[in-house]
Amino acid sequence: MRSAGGIDCNHLAPLTVLATIAAFLMSICFRQMSKHKERSQRWFLAVCLLIAAITLFSDFRYVRRYREICDSVQQQFRPVK
Repeated sequence: MRSAGGIDCNHLAPLTVLATIAAFLMSICFRQMSKHKERSQRWFLAVCLLIAAITLFSDFRYVRRYREICDSVQQQFRPVK
């Protein structure tokens, strides 16, 4: 089912590749925190962790917004019993 904006609702992924990569990078940052004790390295890892978290959050909001559009379109086409 395709909504007015050109979104293919049947093939909309619940989790995008971007979210998967961001979660993977977050896990690497947490793992590296215990290995690197210098302050500058920890700050770099903290910034990378923050960027990955912001990416994951914004991707979640994007997917959620388009899921709502698809759900509302699908509810309009369901036959009322």
